[in-house]
Amino acid sequence: MMRGLVVAALGAGAVVPVLVVGAPNAVADPCPDGTARVFLGNSTNSCQGAGTVSYTDAPVSKVCSMTGSDVVVDIEGNSKKTHRHVELTNGQCAQFDIRTQMANTVTVTPR
Repeated sequence: MMRGLVVAALGAGAVVPVLVVGAPNAVADPCPDGTARVFLGNSTNSCQGAGTVSYTDAPVSKVCSMTGSDVVVDIEGNSKKTHRHVELTNGQCAQFDIRTQMANTVTVTPR
């Protein structure tokens, strides 16, 4: 149903937000429990352990929490409308627009 609404909105010329938070789907890209997988706009990715990291080599394109972790992603965009604060847990993933990203912070807290 959601896909049909997005397709209809795009067909009508509407702007559809890029932020997508989904159900658990980090299984294809496993990292150890209590971590997060962080994907960057330069087609690299890595597992992030506990703590806070600001990625400066490339913008963050996607973050997936692993089992046993709480992940907070803060994205600073080029306008207030493109700032994002997302909380992820239990394998949830979120995607971010790399074109408007000015700065980012990913915080991982193991449970």
